Amino acid sequence: MNEAVWLDLVVVGTLVWLGYMGARLIGRLNLPAVTGFLLVGVAVGPHGLGLLNAELLHNIGFAEPLALGLIVFLIGEELTRKMLARHHWSFWLTSALNLLIPGALVALAVNMVAPNQPAYVWLLAVIAISGAPATVMAVVSEMGAKGRGCDTLLGTAALDNIATVVLYSIVTPFLMLSLNIHESFGDAILEVGKQIGGALLLGIIAGVLLAKLLENVFQEGEMLALGLTNVLLVVALAETIGVSSLLAPLVAGVTVATLEEGRNTRDRIFHALRTVEYPVYIIFFTLAGAHLELASIATGGFLALAYILARSLGKFIAGFGGSLAAGYDARQSAWFGLGMLPQAGVAVGLALNAAQVFPEIGATVNAVVLAAIVVFEIAGPVLTKRAVSCMLEVERSEEMAEETPVCRGRVILMPVSRMLTPERLMRTLDAAIAQNECPPTIVLANIVTPSRGYTAAYSLAQAERGLKMLAPTVRKRGLVVDTRLVRARSLERGIADLAEEVGADMVVLGAPLARGALASRSPLRTKQHRILDALDLPVLIVPGEISSDKDQADLT
Repeated sequence: MNEAVWLDLVVVGTLVWLGYMGARLIGRLNLPAVTGFLLVGVAVGPHGLGLLNAELLHNIGFAEPLALGLIVFLIGEELTRKMLARHHWSFWLTSALNLLIPGALVALAVNMVAPNQPAYVWLLAVIAISGAPATVMAVVSEMGAKGRGCDTLLGTAALDNIATVVLYSIVTPFLMLSLNIHESFGDAILEVGKQIGGALLLGIIAGVLLAKLLENVFQEGEMLALGLTNVLLVVALAETIGVSSLLAPLVAGVTVATLEEGRNTRDRIFHALRTVEYPVYIIFFTLAGAHLELASIATGGFLALAYILARSLGKFIAGFGGSLAAGYDARQSAWFGLGMLPQAGVAVGLALNAAQVFPEIGATVNAVVLAAIVVFEIAGPVLTKRAVSCMLEVERSEEMAEETPVCRGRVILMPVSRMLTPERLMRTLDAAIAQNECPPTIVLANIVTPSRGYTAAYSLAQAERGLKMLAPTVRKRGLVVDTRLVRARSLERGIADLAEEVGADMVVLGAPLARGALASRSPLRTKQHRILDALDLPVLIVPGEISSDKDQADLT
């Protein structure tokens, strides 16, 4: 083998090692590892010390789309229907604001600096939407962070990139038509269909095949091999046939996650792939840093400054507004907005593509985007780390609040008769509810059983009238009251069934009576005894003064 190949491998290995050491050193300054990877890439790249020259960077250029393909494949796990359904409605508001505000502000700013240049406006406005899910995921993984705020940061960045790729694929052919690169409108439509439709089809097929193979695979090593091979083939085929090599692996990740989710094994393939996540981050971000040219800030000029300021303002407003809607305070929302500033892989890839597709304007677009990447990828990870830290503070506070015992009111079932008076009910409530108890829910129930003396319609009407009279008495005590009118073959069976239906914690009955409606032929076995036998929960029997035959008919 040619010695130059081995020398190139030595350089690449050294680059990865330096990236790792750079992350360790930058960590001493409490900065995210991503910043260390990028700075090492800038230092040893063609625009720095030259250890990684332009020729070698070109030779190993395939590593970047492969690394980015694996990163977006992993992000696909978070974009299944069930995973997206768990998000608070503010997540969707934040995502919508992220799509609209940054692009609109960049379009206005670029149009002010470069009027009558619609191609600049469209390209830079679309690219401005993109985020950096790889950067966010690297920071979140480094910190071991979990929670609603982290999910929102990562989820919105992923959705931003999907929207950016789709919009770029739609806009580019029509810009080529306006610049006479495409000959007809049909060619432009065909290119849109090829870029988006081809990537969707390739991603779905690859995801279905991988999910099918995983049905009989249980070893983590086998899953790792299958997953890496799948991503490599998807990215390589996408590049070969000319479809989006970013959208295809993302769709593959979503597809396999959705199918695995149906088998309740959604995370196993992604868990296996995350064992190589850290070295992939080193490779991707050090190579991304090697592409950055600090002099590009000057080359971009006022156009780059307008892009950076407008995009920063747009992302901040979107994040700030969405966070406020989610219930965060102003300080937390401000950090969240700043945490959305990073911009990396997708923007770099689209800028390089623009330089190839649009020879006349692509170089300027590329210089502007690279200048912005220098700012967003050096300052962005620091701001994202601070935002994640702030979100973690909120999550910990919420967890502590959840651990604090919550006042839970009981459900008390109180069978009543049509003869019960509000005064007697009030005395029963006083006996049944402790002074410092959480307010319980009172279920007033009249159990109507077959009677020889009255028709069923008359008994039901009288029972309903009695419940309407008693319910306001309970509400005056500030308690929640539910009234139930139940027909049953026997009193004890009706109470037992209703107690189970309403989830009663306790049943309150009146004292055993010597005569009247509750009387029994046996002096030892009253109806209340039979009720006790039918129930499997606490029963409180409240004694009351019996002053008349009417009171003897009361159950409470």
